Amino acid sequence: MERKGIEFKQDVLKQVLTGAMDKKKARTLLTCCPRTLQNYLAEALKHGVSGIKDKRHGNNYKLSPKELISILETKKKGPWRSARKVLEITGITHIGERRVQKIWVQHGLNLVNVERIKPITRFVARSPNDLWQADIMGKIYFPYLINEKGESGCCAYLIANLDDCSRFLLGGKWFSRQSQMNVFRVWYFCLLRWGLPKGMLADRGSQYKSTNSKGDSTYQHYAKALDIELVWAYRARTKGKIERFWRFVQRDFVRENFSVKTFDELNRLFFKWQIKYNEEFKSSGLGMLKRTPAEVYLPSEIQKPKQELVELLTVTLRRLVYMDSTISLFGKRYKIPPGYIKCRIWLHIRG
Repeated sequence: MERKGIEFKQDVLKQVLTGAMDKKKARTLLTCCPRTLQNYLAEALKHGVSGIKDKRHGNNYKLSPKELISILETKKKGPWRSARKVLEITGITHIGERRVQKIWVQHGLNLVNVERIKPITRFVARSPNDLWQADIMGKIYFPYLINEKGESGCCAYLIANLDDCSRFLLGGKWFSRQSQMNVFRVWYFCLLRWGLPKGMLADRGSQYKSTNSKGDSTYQHYAKALDIELVWAYRARTKGKIERFWRFVQRDFVRENFSVKTFDELNRLFFKWQIKYNEEFKSSGLGMLKRTPAEVYLPSEIQKPKQELVELLTVTLRRLVYMDSTISLFGKRYKIPPGYIKCRIWLHIRG
């Protein structure tokens, strides 16, 4: 609806007061109710037609040109200064911090990069396999993915290992659970395929580091057995390369494959994407010089015979056989041959 100006309202009221126009037509022209028109006429009779001007006002106090220049110059001299600090220095009290921030936006001073007093220390491993980064990407909901109960729509976790020097994706797989054994399975594959790293960087999640100070997780136990140094990250920034890789996966892979229905299909598509990432994606990160991960990465020189590595990485567990001749292992039930009910049996898990 078109908003009527004050001159138009004054002209209509003049015609009503002089009898040249009836009130019904005036209400139609002014798009107001009878009571509002009556109030307009009362004000016009009391103060003249100028009395109908809206006397309300906001708190948008005007800045003088001198004050505006002062605010801008103070910000330019110290780009790190906040709106509160600028008002404090200039001595201006009749506007708020939000108004100062809007002025900066208008003059392009809100996106000024300020040099850090204590700069972020960036690092990269000198050579491939000096350091691997291991992590679990937070759950992603796939609306058509079928879970263990046969229901459509469930969450999936991506577990992966990334070489720090080359950003080479050593291995990754999607699971319905972020369990310690799933972490070990991905790591097991990477060790068999690419050899042993000198160090592993991971956060302090229970899948990697034991919550019991007197014991070790499966990951810690086998890292010690293989003489691999474990480095713990106390903040996400320390694992910056793999955290940034997660964002890339979500943007480049997940959004293109929301329609998958099974974990087999999801992992098959991810394996193809992994090859494409390693072979074709050119990174501009520290030390990469616009090269692909495959151009920088080389398999580890620290190798163990496959049979020796398989024997060393065999997980040994003890489980009780229930009355229905099953055992519980990592949240799942497995059938056991008859004759072991109520017995404790040893399990040797490879891969």
